Amino acid sequence: MADPKKKRIMQHPLFAISTRRWIRLLTKNGGVDRGYYTRAAFITIMSVGTAPVRLLYRFRYARRVAQTSVPHPPVFIIGHWRSGTTYLHELLSQDPQFCHVSLWTTLLPDSFLILEPMKGFLSRFLPKTRPMDAIEVAMDGPYEDEAALAVLCPWSFFHCLYFPRNAEEQYLKAIHFQGMTMEEKDQWKNAYLQLIKAVTYANQGRRLLSKNPPNTARITALLELFPEAKFIYMIRDPYLVYLSTRKMRRNVLEVMALQKSSEADLEQQVIDNYIRLTHHYLEEKARIPPGNLMELRYEDLVADPRGQIKRIYDTLKLPDLDQALPAIERYLAHKAEYKTNVYAIDPLVIQRVNECWGFTFDQWKYPRRGDQ
Repeated sequence: MADPKKKRIMQHPLFAISTRRWIRLLTKNGGVDRGYYTRAAFITIMSVGTAPVRLLYRFRYARRVAQTSVPHPPVFIIGHWRSGTTYLHELLSQDPQFCHVSLWTTLLPDSFLILEPMKGFLSRFLPKTRPMDAIEVAMDGPYEDEAALAVLCPWSFFHCLYFPRNAEEQYLKAIHFQGMTMEEKDQWKNAYLQLIKAVTYANQGRRLLSKNPPNTARITALLELFPEAKFIYMIRDPYLVYLSTRKMRRNVLEVMALQKSSEADLEQQVIDNYIRLTHHYLEEKARIPPGNLMELRYEDLVADPRGQIKRIYDTLKLPDLDQALPAIERYLAHKAEYKTNVYAIDPLVIQRVNECWGFTFDQWKYPRRGDQ
């Protein structure tokens, strides 16, 4: 059952969306349910209030961003949600050769350059940790590209969480491009490209390090934008992915949803989305040029982070590992006390994962539980 206090939370990642996009989102996704009006009113008021900032941003920066080149092929960290993508993103982002989409950027993707002087003030209103786990929230820390895309275009996985009644259509269109017109797909690609260009512009041309689980099924589209892009695919024990994803979806829905959702729908989406995302990756990964893909088990990264980081740089032929190591070592020392969530795995969970996700055990060499 949802926590009533969390339902009353007004802050929302869509607060700086353009009013036109906000109205379009409401229309396409069936509006806002009773009980979530306060949250929607906050978005509406803030959307109107931030309109002058977006206008000034377009006037001062739109042309500069559009003319920005992306000099280095991005590195895309992909893999199903809760597979360790955040941990790897945090680790690699310590390398000064990389830039990343920050939380600040995702909140204000079409005005963050204008509002830079306000960053310190706005950070006071952020929660200290993410709703799905105990990871610290930092305004300049690396964050998921998809959150910015949710502000910039009508199709994003985050809209599955904001509008759960329309989650299936949002998922299929935003991630697999199913049912999208060519015009809609081009709009999505242009929004993503402009986001990457804006981040590149703001970071003086450094190589983008992206972490975005929905990109796991978008390899073809990403290669159309960046033919030499590099990919790191994260893998984790399917039982833990199931439990962690389910918990994440529940927690995020409580603080971000604008519509009611059912436990049965949530469970089915967790099961179906994993199958679709994984199959899509297995179908598309052959399109990645040789030497531009590395597959990495989360458990191996946790057990030997230094060795796995070296393997990443060697496999993808990334330069300057020696320059990155001091900062990576400091990060590892700082996080030495961090503990991942511990889950008791119910026999019914084991049975369901075995039945629905069984193909992944052979694929990734994880042992099945519950086998006699």
